[in-house]
Amino acid sequence: MDSESTDEHDRTVVRALRSLAPLTAPTGEERRRIRDRVLLALDDDSSTRQAPQAAVGDRPDKPRPGRSTRAGDRPGDTRPATRPGPSDPRSEATGRASRRAALSGVRGRFAVAAVAVLALVGSLAGMSLLLARDALPGDALYGVKRSAEAATLGLTFSDESKALKHLEFAAARVSEIETLARRYPDPDDAPVGAYLTALTDFETDATAGSRQLIALATSTDGKLLGSLRDWSTQQAARLRDVVPHLPGAARNREIATHALLDKITARAEALTARMDCFQITSGSYDDIGALPATSACERPSPAPTTGATAPTVPVPTDSPGLPTGPETPSATLPPASPTPSLPPVPVPGATVSVPAPVTSAPPPASSTPESPPLIELPPLLPGLPGLSIG
Repeated sequence: MDSESTDEHDRTVVRALRSLAPLTAPTGEERRRIRDRVLLALDDDSSTRQAPQAAVGDRPDKPRPGRSTRAGDRPGDTRPATRPGPSDPRSEATGRASRRAALSGVRGRFAVAAVAVLALVGSLAGMSLLLARDALPGDALYGVKRSAEAATLGLTFSDESKALKHLEFAAARVSEIETLARRYPDPDDAPVGAYLTALTDFETDATAGSRQLIALATSTDGKLLGSLRDWSTQQAARLRDVVPHLPGAARNREIATHALLDKITARAEALTARMDCFQITSGSYDDIGALPATSACERPSPAPTTGATAPTVPVPTDSPGLPTGPETPSATLPPASPTPSLPPVPVPGATVSVPAPVTSAPPPASSTPESPPLIELPPLLPGLPGLSIG
């Protein structure tokens, strides 16, 4: 009986609840309100837990984007909106310090990366230059070798040093031709383009070096002309020895190169022969430098000696209008004056005899000492005798 009454009571309560609040699914607006209230309760709970950390200067957590934690910013929130209070200066300083640390870390990493890239580029450039020292025309590193030679020439500032650098590079081209001839003993298998490149570069450097060296030699003592002649003779002999190993096209080009060397040798000899002449060059130029003068060699006259005597002016013996008389006697002074007589003033064209000076003998020394002179003074008062001193 009791169980049946209890079940009936439960069914009655259920029916009453169903009648008061029907069990229906919440609408979209109700779901949003429920979600906002749950999120607000969670935010309030988290802020309450983080309050002690903010009191000691810790940085509070940032709200997630798209969500507002301020009162009155969400729909369904009936709390009054409050103004944000002043931020904690310690937390702001901590934030600025963290941002600066992050920025400095980025800059440091960038600087380290830049130094590493520069070191890598420098090492690769040095390795390339080292490997390009033995490169031959037609090799992949031959352009690097020529670029290094151009840089070396650009860092040379003296005109004489530049001229000698050009001749040094030209001699290096002959060495490359000799190496190619040893590498390819059969002319039919030899690379014609490599030989033509070496001969072209040789002519360029030889022309530039001879032009600069001739300009310097003709403006100085001319000793550089002898060096240029010896260099051209030596390079011509080296090319003459390698001609049998050249291909047909390169052999034809070598003929023009050999003619250039003969021209440099003849120019150096012609200018050396005119170094003692008044005019050395003609003022005209060609591809290898100044042309020698074609006029007769006129040597400059020697400079006069510095020990020459000045010319003497003749003095006439007789002058018209001036009488020639006897010798002019010298005037004598009274014997009381010890001044000697003056010689007469000479007259042009007249012969004047100057008497020898008269020397008087010193008086004989007396054996008795001389008495001092007697000095008499008049009387001081009338009627008194005078005074005598001595």
